[in-house]
Amino acid sequence: MQSFYFIGHRGAAGEEFENSMSGFKYAMSLDIDAVELDIQLNQGELWVIHDHDLERLTGNTGRFDELEDPAALRLLNGDPIPKLSEVLDLLWGKIPINIEIKSASTGLALLELLEQYPALEQTSGLPWIIISSFDHRQILELRSQNCPWALAPIILGIPLNAGQLIDEIKPFSFHLYNEYLDIELVRQIQRQGVRVMVFTVNKPDRVQELRSAGIDGIFTDYPSTLPGI
Repeated sequence: MQSFYFIGHRGAAGEEFENSMSGFKYAMSLDIDAVELDIQLNQGELWVIHDHDLERLTGNTGRFDELEDPAALRLLNGDPIPKLSEVLDLLWGKIPINIEIKSASTGLALLELLEQYPALEQTSGLPWIIISSFDHRQILELRSQNCPWALAPIILGIPLNAGQLIDEIKPFSFHLYNEYLDIELVRQIQRQGVRVMVFTVNKPDRVQELRSAGIDGIFTDYPSTLPGI
């Protein structure tokens, strides 16, 4: 039977505060296949945070990219905003990580950071690192730089240029939005050797539908319960 992967979205966003060290430690204790997180660049440093606006996650006004010292700011659960290096130190070689790029001109800084970590032997299942983004220009740039890590374009709607993206990026996977899923397109993508992961899936009946339809995996906010389905 084909593998069906469960990926903790922003750690375990429905169960522990998203993109926090507490959430990542919790996600590591679960029976899941990978952890997803979001990164932004601030003054040459990579940080793990989803929103550009600070209010929802920290209660502060302003934008993340305008902060002079992100380390001084706390998330609403009391944790500091983590540096990507801190999260990699925690997770490296223990569970696969999907790193989603949220800020512009971030890919090369990410490559430089990942080069500082020891090589990992690929055994089976998901790659140790998948780099994804809605910004396909950055994914293409990473491919042009001979990025050694798996790449994945994220697509909110139905892509009109899926074949071109596959030719240019040579992705490990496409990450498609749950609300706009075309199963025939999924089949076309899979026939070209590319996996399809769906975000964000939180209902058990939908998990069953996608699994039966041959989807390769899902991102979920509730990773402690859905893998048991």
